[in-house]
Amino acid sequence: MRVRPDIAMGEALRVENRKNKVTVIALIGGIAVILIIVFGTLWIGQSAREDSQEVARTVSLLYLDELAGRREQVVADNLRGRIGDLNTALELMSVEDLSDVEHLQAYQARMKKLFKLERFAFVDTEGQIYTSTGIQSDIDLYRFDRHSITGPEISIKNLNTHDKKVIIATPIDHISFNGGELLVCFMEIDMKEMLQGVSMHSQNSDTTFSNIYTSDGVALTDMILGGLAEEDNLLDALKNCDYENDYSYEKVRKDFAEHVSGEASFTYKGIRETLSYIPVEGTDWMLTYLIRESVISQKISSISRGILLRSIVQSVLMVVVLTAVFMFVIAQNRKNALLRIEKETADAENRVKQQELDERIQMQEKIEQQSHALSEALAVAEDANKAKTAFLSNMSHEIRTPMNAIIGLDNIALNDPDMPPKTREYLEKIGVSAEHLLSLINDILDMSRIESGRMVLKNEEFSFQQLLEAINTMFSGQCADKGLDYQCHVSGQLSDYYIGDNMKLRQILINILGNAVKFTPEGGSVELRVRSVNAFEGHTTLEFVIEDSGIGISKEFLPHIFDTFAQEDSSSTGKYGSSGLGMAITKSFVEMMNGNIGVESEKDKGTVFTVTVTLMDSGRKTSEAEADEIDLQKISVLIIDDDPLACDHAKLVLGKAGISAEIATSGEEAVEKVNLRHARMEPYQLILVDWKMPGMDGVETTRRIRGIVGDQSAIIILTAYRWDDILEEAVNAGVDSFLSKPIFAANVIEEFRSALNRKNLTDSRKKAAADLSGKRVLLAEDVEINSDIMIMVLEMRDMKVDLAKNGKEAVEMFGASSQGYYSAVLMDMRMPEMDGLEATRRIRSMDREDAKKIPVIALTANAFDEDVQRSLQAGLNAHLSKPVQPEDLFATLEKLL
Repeated sequence: MRVRPDIAMGEALRVENRKNKVTVIALIGGIAVILIIVFGTLWIGQSAREDSQEVARTVSLLYLDELAGRREQVVADNLRGRIGDLNTALELMSVEDLSDVEHLQAYQARMKKLFKLERFAFVDTEGQIYTSTGIQSDIDLYRFDRHSITGPEISIKNLNTHDKKVIIATPIDHISFNGGELLVCFMEIDMKEMLQGVSMHSQNSDTTFSNIYTSDGVALTDMILGGLAEEDNLLDALKNCDYENDYSYEKVRKDFAEHVSGEASFTYKGIRETLSYIPVEGTDWMLTYLIRESVISQKISSISRGILLRSIVQSVLMVVVLTAVFMFVIAQNRKNALLRIEKETADAENRVKQQELDERIQMQEKIEQQSHALSEALAVAEDANKAKTAFLSNMSHEIRTPMNAIIGLDNIALNDPDMPPKTREYLEKIGVSAEHLLSLINDILDMSRIESGRMVLKNEEFSFQQLLEAINTMFSGQCADKGLDYQCHVSGQLSDYYIGDNMKLRQILINILGNAVKFTPEGGSVELRVRSVNAFEGHTTLEFVIEDSGIGISKEFLPHIFDTFAQEDSSSTGKYGSSGLGMAITKSFVEMMNGNIGVESEKDKGTVFTVTVTLMDSGRKTSEAEADEIDLQKISVLIIDDDPLACDHAKLVLGKAGISAEIATSGEEAVEKVNLRHARMEPYQLILVDWKMPGMDGVETTRRIRGIVGDQSAIIILTAYRWDDILEEAVNAGVDSFLSKPIFAANVIEEFRSALNRKNLTDSRKKAAADLSGKRVLLAEDVEINSDIMIMVLEMRDMKVDLAKNGKEAVEMFGASSQGYYSAVLMDMRMPEMDGLEATRRIRSMDREDAKKIPVIALTANAFDEDVQRSLQAGLNAHLSKPVQPEDLFATLEKLL
């Protein structure tokens, strides 16, 4: 059947029309897709830029609030410290200082020098100002009212000049002087000196600025608005600003007037800025932090422009690709145009969906990786913290073990009566150096306590002459061996004795002198100069100058010399040996002694260290006879009170008398401290306990302490109440005496002496030592040299020793012995096969009477408190840390046997 030509032609035209329509639709659809991509890219880029700017402003406000709050706290603390200095200066004033104008001026001069003041003055009822240089009448220059002042007031002198002064004034009791009455004491400090160390100057960048203003907008430091403002007053400058939404000049002015914190965003001279302000406590000042948003916005805009440019490039590439695809489709078979267009559209949609899916999968993988990394980081941090504790414990054990051999052999050798004098001198020097090395090991292991601020100083009387003699003995020998010239010069009047931390001062000098000897080549010189530079109110400031002609320190490294682990270069570490901790520890100790340390050096010419420390004076002289049988400097005291202020006061009172004390703020803590000291065989000789404490009161605390120490310690109840109602109960609990608060050193000493007489503790010290001859002990020690030393030490008292090389062997030997065969067990803690703790538990668990009663003494390099607690929990009677001193071991055996 043939088709008519006109019908065929019509059908062909209809097909062609359908094809043309499909092509047009495809083109329109392609153009629409292109427009959506282009405009969508522009819209997304613009939105991203606006969102980034908003986030930047929010983060800036948070950042400013944090910085302003921290800096305000620093300024407030500095002002409180100055008020504290003023009160301290008034406490240091004596009756003699008020005897006449000359004495008052001398006292004021001392206070100016001590607290670095420009003026330290008093004001009388007539408005006359007494200064260290004379009487002045310029009272009108000061803003405080001498008649109405009721507490510390802070004001500014010369407010509208560049020479601003901070005035801190406080009222004083009406003190008669020079025919009148003194009403007010004030100090005058230069504003720059006042804010020194507070970092109020602008940052190195042009982004953030810090300043302090009065409530009227007068600048106390730096420039107004980071140097942009032409006005001399902040509030005047802020009048000319254009403010963002929710901010206004009226609100800022009101906040300044009412002394409340806040922030404001504005534009000044075309530059967007954000200002955060916070009041400084105790003043009418406002501390401000300014961030220049324009700088940040420019950086954000550059990032946004980069994002937008990349998006446009991507859109252009997509347009080119789509155009090529459309032209290729049209050039192909027009009959299949519609199908191909539909297929391409479907493929494009699939690609988009697949791309989105891939992006989601990648994002999920990144989130999982980050979560896993955070979990691993947390685990690593926790492991590191545990590893640090384990490392300190292991280091204590590993270092103390050879130290035990060194000190033990040295003590045994010194007991040889036929020892030549020269050899004895060498051994004594070895002993001194070994003891010092042990103290250095303890300080290094306690480095974490120094960093956290928990390291405390001892206040004990010590011989300054013996300290210098030991230092000179140590370093004169070292210098002679190395071919160096060592000199020690003492000038001025120095006392025979001072009160302070002898070991810390010793370590300061050894650290610096040791470096001087180490870094000075043969033929050079090392010099130590000592003098007294100041004395006031029972305190003396000593200056130590250590000068060498060594290799010196470069100017670049000099500012970092006191940094932890700081070393000038790796080559010097290999050549001279250094841990990088010595100078950091030295600086910490000097600052704890209210001192300063400075250094001057020139490469290849030498170094000069200047150290000043403040020590308490001691009235004791070398030639004085010791009349009192109680050595106050050797009394160990524990103060128990739930009020920290009461504890600090008691410690201060006793410290002035030369008695060192420890503190516990609860009965439970006190019992734990007593238990630890008792295990170390170092019981407290005197315990002062408050009666009224929450939880465990003073009587119950005494009862529990007596259960640990028996009659060893004298216990005195401190109370502000009448103790008649609890007298019988307290005495039955073991209380020796009572004292009323507040305490005085003389009363404490007298009550302690009375308690000693009643308890007959003084006579017990003079009793002959218990006879250890013939006693047999079981020694568990796996290190051969330590066991040999311990056997020789015990045989010095004619004791018999059986050796077990590990804990398992010790348990077997004790189990195989007859009842009462061994008088004591000396147990090392770390041994192969079985450690000392497990061995002690097994001995205590044996079904025999002597297993429960035999004294077991720990001889171990594990010296931490937690190690002592583990020993007590395992059933040991005492815990002696290596290196063990023979006299401590014998005293422990005499007490337990």
